[in-house]
Amino acid sequence: MKKEKILLVAGCSHMAGSEIDGNEDSTFNRQHSFGALIAKHLGRKVIHVAQVGAANTGVARQVSHWFHHNYDPDTMNVNVIVGWTEPTRLEMPSTMERNYISASTNTDWYEKSSDYFYKVIIGWEGGDEEERDAIPALHRFMADHQPYLEYQSYNLVLQIQYLLQSKKIPYMMLNTMPFFLDDIQSIKNLIPLIDATKYYKLGDKDEAFFPKYKELGYVNEKAKYWHHGEEAHEQYAEELIHFNKVNKCLKR
Repeated sequence: MKKEKILLVAGCSHMAGSEIDGNEDSTFNRQHSFGALIAKHLGRKVIHVAQVGAANTGVARQVSHWFHHNYDPDTMNVNVIVGWTEPTRLEMPSTMERNYISASTNTDWYEKSSDYFYKVIIGWEGGDEEERDAIPALHRFMADHQPYLEYQSYNLVLQIQYLLQSKKIPYMMLNTMPFFLDDIQSIKNLIPLIDATKYYKLGDKDEAFFPKYKELGYVNEKAKYWHHGEEAHEQYAEELIHFNKVNKCLKR
């Protein structure tokens, strides 16, 4: 049986191509995101599971749950590209069910368990009583304990690395938003465990997608919430395609 060639794309709004066309989420955005452009280059069907506003815990869960619920090694030939976001985002388990798919209406597959958390992002004060009561203290925690959050993000990187390695799945990782701390000994102890041949510019905060192209002067006039336009996605896709030619992370 001929297997379907798939590129699974996971991450936050930057991976989803948010606001390329001015909308927070759209089919056009996802089709013109750098992940989709790489899938086209490889001759693979893109399956976009990136969620707007995702934290790194959510990014890891997108990959883990997609494989749990959908992966069939007999019919699928899967590669994965994972874009990690800023570590200073939290998800807190909640007894309430939320409706985050309303912000990610064009995802190809929705990781439903995301709805049983509430998100804590700098600048967001909360949308309901539970969030408004809890978020101020969590914002203080995030500001005071960035090393802890970054350490946990590196652990998530390793979690997904080992998951994909165990299934012999080709993959590539990158940062859409930077990790800032790599000079703390606890983090320095983890970084050698990460396969740098599969991780674009590991440890280089200036090479994360959003800040890099912002510094280079790319402006998306359609965006309200700090997302890049089509040109930046095209340029970044070219960078990653070149990285892949050297390191052979992803397969045709």
